[in-house]
Amino acid sequence: MLTITSILSTQFKTTRINFHLGVTNDFPAESMVKIYELRYRINNLSEFNFYYLKESVLKMKNFHHKGESLAGRVELPNYISDKIEKLIFFDVGDLLVLRDLTELYNYNMGEFWVLGLPEPWHINSFMIPKYNISKYINTGAMLLNIKMLKKNNFWDNYSKNKNLETIGDKAQTLFNILIPDNKKNYLPFNLGGYCLFQDDNSSDSFNTAYISFHNFFDSNLSLSFPNNPKSTKGILSQMHNPRFIHQFFGKWSKGKGLSIYRILAKYFISLTGISIEFCDKIPGYCI
Repeated sequence: MLTITSILSTQFKTTRINFHLGVTNDFPAESMVKIYELRYRINNLSEFNFYYLKESVLKMKNFHHKGESLAGRVELPNYISDKIEKLIFFDVGDLLVLRDLTELYNYNMGEFWVLGLPEPWHINSFMIPKYNISKYINTGAMLLNIKMLKKNNFWDNYSKNKNLETIGDKAQTLFNILIPDNKKNYLPFNLGGYCLFQDDNSSDSFNTAYISFHNFFDSNLSLSFPNNPKSTKGILSQMHNPRFIHQFFGKWSKGKGLSIYRILAKYFISLTGISIEFCDKIPGYCI
């Protein structure tokens, strides 16, 4: 509800939003009603489509220690009409959208299958040489070229390779292994967001946000970005107003860190109309 409300609340009045929601368990009718209530209160141009992914979950049984849903959700675009050529793919719950997404959606992907944010921890990790990966995408926030992924039978290939040895987040790592480096790239800075991996969870500095290492400008990674800033000032000038923040966990609302985004999260929670229920489940957001 937090993520959906942040999307509904930040789009231009003329932006039409079609949500495609993958459901991997029993989805209560009252929850569906609450989502439609948001539509009527906040953005009447939005549409909601629900897909029950139980078959996908069964395909990926025993794949991930956190549950099959982490892998089953990846097959969601396979259920969507062939008339839809692109999809913005977002995790829900730990992602806040702060600006209109039209420009991001309309970005020309060319022959790329996916554009996303770099996964900071994995960029220089030991898994990169093992699997010959130079670009590692965080799968929680992506622009997907559905047309090209379907054409290359990506989701069938994904489920067939579930036993391929992977490390870290298996669902995410398998995704990055099976998409060749020349078919994925990082989002342009001006269209992206922050993928938060700060060590102390309390700093308001963005020196470890989005790219969490200090030698970015000397690394090959910097050359992979479509509009590569040449300085720290160049990054900050484009990213001072991000389109979204990924990995906005409850812990971010504690202490001193990211105060402006805590305020925005609380505002979006109030708009959902389920503040008390939400805060009982995730007290960290409501401090």
